[in-house]
Amino acid sequence: MKKLIVRTVLVLVVLLVAAVGASMYYLGSIVKAGVEAVGPQMTKTAVTLDGATVSLLSGSATLSGLFVGNPEGFKIEAAIKVGSISVSVEPGSVFSDRIHVREVKVPAQEITFEGGLRSSNLSKLVD
Repeated sequence: MKKLIVRTVLVLVVLLVAAVGASMYYLGSIVKAGVEAVGPQMTKTAVTLDGATVSLLSGSATLSGLFVGNPEGFKIEAAIKVGSISVSVEPGSVFSDRIHVREVKVPAQEITFEGGLRSSNLSKLVD
């Protein structure tokens, strides 16, 4: 009887670990799809993301290969290119009134300013 209980508990633990691992994989896919769906609506430009990883247990997320195109009428293809963006938060704070951000890293970014006195690509993105 004890062996059956131990085996059942082990199976449940393995299933729980597999479910948490799968949810983290799918969360990255959901974030990527969200950025690529909402980004173009907000900026009226092409927005792509190579990948995203999210870890609920550690409270961290990484976006890689973010590309934000230039608005129509500008010569350069991209307004913003970011190699990676990493964010780390206190995991328990996500469910509180204030989210405690530990760290934000944006090590490889390229922001192109194109325009003149009245208008620029970046101001059009913000509009």
